[in-house]
Amino acid sequence: MKGVRRILGLTLLAGITLLRLWLCVLGLALLVGDAAAVVLTVALLLMRMLLPLRIALLVGAVVVLHWSFLLAVVLAAPRLLLMLPGLIAAFLARRRHPRPRWRSPSPA
Repeated sequence: MKGVRRILGLTLLAGITLLRLWLCVLGLALLVGDAAAVVLTVALLLMRMLLPLRIALLVGAVVVLHWSFLLAVVLAAPRLLLMLPGLIAAFLARRRHPRPRWRSPSPA
């Protein structure tokens, strides 16, 4: 049973990765055309330049497929959801316990 779950999980991850690549191609196709978008996506992947691919994914999901912006952001940058609680906690801790303002002693 564990083997079947692992195979299904890996298949799901591969499907999500292919969906993300397809959305990258759709987003870049708006800018440079279909054939050039495929070549540009492969080139950006090989050079490990992921930020342009994430931006293209966001554009492809929102503009081409008319998905909501939040769903597109979750698909483009899934770690943002994991970072958000820590960022909120750090902000609230900074508001609750501000850093002291040190003053130099006044000259006598």
